[in-house]
Amino acid sequence: HTHTHTASELCAESLFFFSPAPQMLKRQMSMSQDMVGVGDMVLLDPITEDSCVTNLKKRFTANEIYTYIGAVVISLNPYQRLDLYSGDMAMEYQGRNLYELKPHIFALSDAAYRSMRDKNKDQCIIITGESGAGKTEASKIIMQFIAQVSGKDAEVARVKDMLLKCNPVLEAFGNAKTNRNDN
Repeated sequence: HTHTHTASELCAESLFFFSPAPQMLKRQMSMSQDMVGVGDMVLLDPITEDSCVTNLKKRFTANEIYTYIGAVVISLNPYQRLDLYSGDMAMEYQGRNLYELKPHIFALSDAAYRSMRDKNKDQCIIITGESGAGKTEASKIIMQFIAQVSGKDAEVARVKDMLLKCNPVLEAFGNAKTNRNDN
């Protein structure tokens, strides 16, 4: 089923926050030339509510559901399955600079994972949004990405297993019936 988004709904969808290392903040922006709209809204000129909403709508219409605002990822729930989460696509984002490819939750996941692995620093990705915004799905996508790219030794396997076992718990919380989500 399709859902038409109002401007307020577009602005109220999921936001993912990650604090990357300073060198990741360089705007390499070598993202695909065929990108619709502006992939990082920091680069909008002028930056107004209208320009942000117009950019998000343009990208959403073209199934570009991820958009950056600096190191923040905005995700708009497409309310349909999109071919954005294959193992091949995960591998494409592995080890890449946050701004090297199109905005994607895999880029954010990889940046957090590499910072955790290479710098031995704890990481936290905050996922927020209204009911039905896709928070539970985003959590599962992040965990599956980390499980896929994290290696094969016994300790890694144990952590992967623990991460993936969180999915049913997340699913239970994510499946609560609300005014916007008739689960």
